[in-house]
Amino acid sequence: MYLLGIDLGTTGCKSMVFDAQGSILGDHYIEYNLIFTPDGVEQDADEWWLHTRTAIRAAIAKAGIDGRQIAGLSVSSQGIAFVPVDRSGNTLMNAISWYDARAGEEAARLREDYDMMDLCGRTGRCPGSLVFTQVMWLKKNRPEVYEKTWKFLMGMDFLLYRLCGAAATDYSMASGTLCYDIAERSWIGSLFDRYGIDQGKFPAIGCHGDTIGTVLPEVAVELGLSDKARVVLGLQDQKCAALGAGIDEGMVTVSLGTASAISSLTGQPLLDRSQQLFCHGFDRRRWILESCVATSGAALKWVRNSFFPDLTYAAMDSLAEAAPPGARGMFFYPLLSPGKRTSMPGLLAGMSLDSTRGDIARSVLEGIAFEIAGLADAHRTINEQVKHGDSLRVFGGGAASPVWCQIIADITGDAVLVPQTRETGCLGAGMCAGVGAGLYRDFSEARKHFVQIRTRYEPDKYNHAKYREIRSRYEALRQKFD
Repeated sequence: MYLLGIDLGTTGCKSMVFDAQGSILGDHYIEYNLIFTPDGVEQDADEWWLHTRTAIRAAIAKAGIDGRQIAGLSVSSQGIAFVPVDRSGNTLMNAISWYDARAGEEAARLREDYDMMDLCGRTGRCPGSLVFTQVMWLKKNRPEVYEKTWKFLMGMDFLLYRLCGAAATDYSMASGTLCYDIAERSWIGSLFDRYGIDQGKFPAIGCHGDTIGTVLPEVAVELGLSDKARVVLGLQDQKCAALGAGIDEGMVTVSLGTASAISSLTGQPLLDRSQQLFCHGFDRRRWILESCVATSGAALKWVRNSFFPDLTYAAMDSLAEAAPPGARGMFFYPLLSPGKRTSMPGLLAGMSLDSTRGDIARSVLEGIAFEIAGLADAHRTINEQVKHGDSLRVFGGGAASPVWCQIIADITGDAVLVPQTRETGCLGAGMCAGVGAGLYRDFSEARKHFVQIRTRYEPDKYNHAKYREIRSRYEALRQKFD
């Protein structure tokens, strides 16, 4: 028996086929584009489905298996992005991206009507241009779309609906909407009533690993699957990737992608009044705390394109490795915004005439690591379950850099553990599929098959001591710009 994991990202879709031992047999990746309109940032949800089908068929072909032997499949998905569909499942407009900011006025209305900390504590989100406020915007500005809408489906929900015909989402995806009560694990009826939004237009809510149906016969024929293959709820991509990296009690995980999510599990909903960490739904007995360096990999990419267009990332690593800890006094603050800044800027400071390209490269890796260290400390301050942890589980594209992983270990003083594959989103989806299909009793058993640590980086005691002093100077300079 085999399993299929799908990862629907912001700019691409990947599918992976696994055997029952969690080994990757075949995969396929396809990119697509954001659509910039006068209203905001959108995506073509029908393109999501088109490319997902192509990626599934290609992954099965590369695996060299009979797709009818796939017992279950699940999805890891970008959060917040959603598309309105009619009763036949047809899209009524482009999906609204999580990048979109069209619902600013609606978010301001919520801030006027509710105490922000109360709403944040209840929903795990601060008022912003999110699913609920964007639906408010649609009702006001596109009433014909709102009236025809049967369901508002986020990325995972939409793919699962196309696969099996059930409209459902999970706790983690629902946590991105601004209308979900993380403690009660339900939509907030009073919020829908107050703003005249039909709660029935939102999907049912379940837990990752729950089976919601089987593959529709016509879809099974098209994709070479069995119509008995189980379709299983997955999670929002950062949470699914953390699951695929083996997240469990007492553990802090770090994704090194375009953005970096730092996550830990907690046995109760928690509110961080400093708003560094946000609490989202995870499973039936735990919640997940998440903080974010919004432009980590994105900042590194910008620096490479701007300063090192002739180099690969590996070549930049070599330059960074040759530079000393602290990059000879150079600091890089990775908080880059896509447009006009409204808070602390991205900043490259401490340059001198003897600064080298290696110092620049190292300062970037160090700056992101300093931000990760601060957020990991915030988790340990608030979450008793990780208070005494001494390791970080690191995954994502940046985890392929031994230099960066060692810098993170040296700055935090924690061992850095890197899983067998960087594609832990698909891995987490595969685990969900396996539990839903009954191949594994629970996620503890699934982890034994899917999660293996490839590399461990121990902190260098000398460098860690040196970085303590360097970090204090980094944070002192940071405070001047906050």
